[in-house]
Amino acid sequence: MIQGAVVPMLAATLAAATGEAPFVVALDPGHGGSNRGAPTAKPELFEKHLTLELARLVQKRLQNEPGLKVVLCRSSDVLLPIRARTRCANQAGARLFVSIHANAASVEEGPGSQRGFEIFVLPASDVDQEVAQAALLAEDDAQAAWAGHRARTAAADSLAAARRIRWRLADALGSDRDRGIKQAGATLDVLQGLDMPAVLVEVGFLDHAEEGPFLLSEEGKRTVAAALAGAITDLRSRELRGRREPMTTAPGGPRRAAQSATVSGPRP
Repeated sequence: MIQGAVVPMLAATLAAATGEAPFVVALDPGHGGSNRGAPTAKPELFEKHLTLELARLVQKRLQNEPGLKVVLCRSSDVLLPIRARTRCANQAGARLFVSIHANAASVEEGPGSQRGFEIFVLPASDVDQEVAQAALLAEDDAQAAWAGHRARTAAADSLAAARRIRWRLADALGSDRDRGIKQAGATLDVLQGLDMPAVLVEVGFLDHAEEGPFLLSEEGKRTVAAALAGAITDLRSRELRGRREPMTTAPGGPRRAAQSATVSGPRP
């Protein structure tokens, strides 16, 4: 037996013995198949290739983490409907959903003029719709209230997840690449209908003269994957602390957490 594998195996054995459910993370590599996503300087490579590679690298980095399981909602170059991605996460019992994407500047902005990463969560109006939908599906008022509470708590936890991912990416790529946490400016339907906190991450701009080649390089992919994996382990640890000492990680409960959360736009 490899000595370095003893600690993860022991921790996993202890987790199984206590009946603790694993922290399941659903990774959604954006695009796929005929939906190629943003182009790159290499005619044979598109956003869909990078997102799948990043998801696989994150999964590989986390495969020996005790009490943590990574599910890929797209594991090959196939066209996958949005609802299939949502269903993948819900059926896996995921406690976190991360949709991975890469950017390209709009015609108005000017191709190659933008760079940096940004993270998206559902806007408040979409959360309200999720709450209303949950209430419609509930069998009685008590279940409707509980479903609404879960939806709003997931929204607050999504912001917490976005902040942690933002911190890790800024640390890895530089704070000058930080375009902030946003609730508009991207198609966010993949974040709807989920039973867990969810974020969409744009790791950078593929059409930027420097950032594009870096993201496609082995160093770039390793750097981004390490940051995402680090954020996931941070969030796993946060959840464990919350179970042991709830008041230290959620002072005032979900309502206060949602009220105190901040969403920021691009830095100057």
